[in-house]
Amino acid sequence: MTISTKTARRRPVDDEPSAPQADARKQRAEHILDTAAALLVRWGFRKTTVDDVAREAGVAKGTIYLHWKDKNELFRAAIMRAQQQAVTEVEQRIAADPEGGLPHRLWTHGLLAGLSNPLTAAILKGKTDVFQGLHGVFDPTTVQQMTGDYAAYIVQLQQAGLIRTDLPVSIITFLTSALKIGIISTPELLGLEQTPSLEELTEAISDLIRRWLEPDALPGDRDAGKQVLAEWLEKIKEVENQLQQTEQVT
Repeated sequence: MTISTKTARRRPVDDEPSAPQADARKQRAEHILDTAAALLVRWGFRKTTVDDVAREAGVAKGTIYLHWKDKNELFRAAIMRAQQQAVTEVEQRIAADPEGGLPHRLWTHGLLAGLSNPLTAAILKGKTDVFQGLHGVFDPTTVQQMTGDYAAYIVQLQQAGLIRTDLPVSIITFLTSALKIGIISTPELLGLEQTPSLEELTEAISDLIRRWLEPDALPGDRDAGKQVLAEWLEKIKEVENQLQQTEQVT
């Protein structure tokens, strides 16, 4: 019996991307996302094309398709990255705020962090159609996962004495989520001229959350709220990172 001496074909070592090549690829992707974000703010989701991004970024159109398979994935990646940047700033703001563990402070810092990023600010202010870029990005399973994480976050805050326990968690999650969506969609319905500034809305919503959700007697230790918040935000970033890795063409 003849024994075959063939071995499995392996990719030559020289074909493996080197560290400098990987760094260059990452820098190129970041540059493209920077450009896509700027154009989304300037022109919106519908009017901006992959050709526009390629021309503005100074790269070939085909180069963009090495990273993302179509316009939707490119712009979703840009929007999700902007959200991740905003989340990072929220974490920094909360950590520096002695009252950062309280729910109304989360809302304050969340909106202010959103305003500091041009792309998330454009979404919040309703000035462009960039929010459409997120349409369909979350499949039902992912939505359920994120909703479940949010509900668990509310439960932990209730257990820490930072949110009223006489309100059902389902009511809290639904109404606070409706507030977020309403901030984005209402300017389009009522018109920008009837929409208060985001700074005014930030102060008003913060006061609303404080009066509605927080108990009259708060615990002396507020650090528990910061820890719970940090864990929840970390879960959000993990989900978004998984989505980006799934969508990005490798």
